[in-house]
Amino acid sequence: MTTRPRLAVALAAAAAGGLVLSLAFPPAGIWPVAFVAVVPLLLLLRDARPGRGALLGLAFGLASFGAILYWILRFGEMAWFALTLLSGLAVAVFGLLVPFVTRRGHPLRNALGIASLWTVVEWVRSAWPLGGFSWGGLGVSQVDDRPLLRLASVGGVWGITFVVVLVNALIAEAIAGGGGVRARAGRVLLAVALVVVPVLIPFPRADGPEVDVAAIQVDVRVPEGTSSLDEDLIVARRFVDLHRSLVADPPDLVLWGEGALDPAAAADPTTAAAVTEAIASVGVPTVAGAVVNDPDGSQHTSALVFDGSGLVVDRYDKVHLVPFGEYVPWRDRLGWLDAIDQVPVDRVPGPGPRTIEGVGLPSFGTPICFENAFPSLVRSFVRAGATFLVVPVNNASYGFTAAAAQHLQMSRMRAVETGRWVVDAAVSGPSAFVDPQGTVVASRELFETSILRERIRTSEARTLYVRLGDWVPWLSLAFVVGLVTIPRRRTAVRGTPGPLPSSPRTLVILPTYKEVDTIGTVVTRVLQAPEHVDVLVVDDSSPDGTADEVRIIAATDPRVRLLVRPEKSGLASAYLDGFRIALDDGYDLVVEMDSDLSHDPSDLSPLLEAARHHDLTIGSRYVPGGSVTDWSRLRLALSRGGNRYARFMLSVPVHDATSGYRVYRRELLQELLRTPFHSDGYGFQVELVMRADRLGFDLAEVPITFREREHGHSKISRTIVIEALWLFTRWGVSLRGGGTPHS
Repeated sequence: MTTRPRLAVALAAAAAGGLVLSLAFPPAGIWPVAFVAVVPLLLLLRDARPGRGALLGLAFGLASFGAILYWILRFGEMAWFALTLLSGLAVAVFGLLVPFVTRRGHPLRNALGIASLWTVVEWVRSAWPLGGFSWGGLGVSQVDDRPLLRLASVGGVWGITFVVVLVNALIAEAIAGGGGVRARAGRVLLAVALVVVPVLIPFPRADGPEVDVAAIQVDVRVPEGTSSLDEDLIVARRFVDLHRSLVADPPDLVLWGEGALDPAAAADPTTAAAVTEAIASVGVPTVAGAVVNDPDGSQHTSALVFDGSGLVVDRYDKVHLVPFGEYVPWRDRLGWLDAIDQVPVDRVPGPGPRTIEGVGLPSFGTPICFENAFPSLVRSFVRAGATFLVVPVNNASYGFTAAAAQHLQMSRMRAVETGRWVVDAAVSGPSAFVDPQGTVVASRELFETSILRERIRTSEARTLYVRLGDWVPWLSLAFVVGLVTIPRRRTAVRGTPGPLPSSPRTLVILPTYKEVDTIGTVVTRVLQAPEHVDVLVVDDSSPDGTADEVRIIAATDPRVRLLVRPEKSGLASAYLDGFRIALDDGYDLVVEMDSDLSHDPSDLSPLLEAARHHDLTIGSRYVPGGSVTDWSRLRLALSRGGNRYARFMLSVPVHDATSGYRVYRRELLQELLRTPFHSDGYGFQVELVMRADRLGFDLAEVPITFREREHGHSKISRTIVIEALWLFTRWGVSLRGGGTPHS
């Protein structure tokens, strides 16, 4: 067994793995490293408890996203740190949950569980909080992996993410998952097959009518000191001037990037007239990215659609706005942050994805910039009828960083997912034409003034991903839930217990509090058992004379003893005091039993007989032959339900874990009392069963008849039941995370 590295060393190693993963994305773009970069983290997570796993995941995530999103630093350290932390926390959640989906001795199931968990966490990150942030998604790094990229048309980017993590997990299992040389080699071969086999999936192909598209790109940089108002006017006029050059050879459609017409340009009559005149001179439909101030006072990020005469005939308003970029969540509460002043107006989202029609062209969709990062949103445009996709983009604020290249990766992924041509119309570049195979057919560099023009094909075919949507993460979620609900089985097995003496010394412990009406009958009937047992009554200073009744019996029968405690201290402590006395006095068998006649003394002999073959014998109401009398249907349902919940959460192999009628062997009690107990009532009884099972002792159930007490009142309150259920939940979660339950 290898020694687990110190936490500081492990955190450094996890961070190093995160940095390696960042190399799979631009600017480095070394995509094959993604197949091994997660391996160090997975090796560090082996045998890690959830808390340590979360720290390791956070270190990996902060290093990875900190490097991938370095370009956010252009907006300040706070913005970069906040976004890096938010993204890194997703990997922390992954590390937290890995212990819940992995089990020793199940390498393939572990690998599938890890891949499913990563996929689900990344999927959730793309949707929450504030609509999500999908940048740096692992699957997107594989747009240059031609065999695996084909899988996107079937399962979307999530299918690729799943495979990449599964390959990492299989390699980790080959390194440390046990088994012989053949088993380890088989895991590596399976990993290789997962990367290669998708080559059999055909790429989508567009076979509809062609459309001649021109994307205009300008250098948006202006002299230092230029006001924002003048900057809007200058950029718009550069688009106007370049648009006019298309007069001699008009295309079918012209595209201006996001931000080509910002508020000052749209509000300036001279510029607006120039835009109309330029578009009319070419005479073809034009889509221009714009920020629109509407008469009602709302502001939208929009794609304006002009007809050949220069009139606005349609418009798509961006649905998924950028938090802290196009609006400020909780603005009233964050007024102390000076940075939010950079977003003076909260823009309003549009009503939903829709296609552009009625301009003499096949319908098309216009997801705007940030929206392109969300596969389900882009899919909605295609399901609405888009035969190709236009993405107005504005990454000018990020300069010559890798932000634009990373954005283009997502356009390539969306093209394969949807089987559509995607045109990135970037205000400052890089503009690009991407075919349905994810290939960049043509592009322009950042801040290069140019017109990019290609003939693209439309398509009405639907890929499997467009038809089924995010089925991979949903299926992964179901698998993860299934793994989490399966508790860890016990690993210790002690085998069949040894033989008992022919007449084992047996002590029956009877805890009492105000049981004067029944204790005499119970003790008398127990003493009549043919096994010749002894009795210990543990009384909590009952005010009704229970102890006096026991003293009368003890005076005539030395097999009866009385332990009077100064105050009411609860069922658990009463049994624990009795257990210690039994062990000190050398008893072979110790019996738990109620003092209210709900436990029939005549059932004692079958229990003691079974104890000859089992370490713990439980008198069960819920096995064949067992029964309950005089209970309401509701109470019976609650009892059965509580036991089923305990069986499910704790994987205890008994049907009546809350039963208080049971027989312990001496060796079992000695082991159980090595660790303190803190639960009471139902929880105490279940904890005894759970610990006995986890320690590898042999458990059995014998049917009994439980009768509702005729005298006094039940000591079990609603509070005790609720506390017990909460304990079952805590213990079950701890067991699933690889820990030892603590009361």
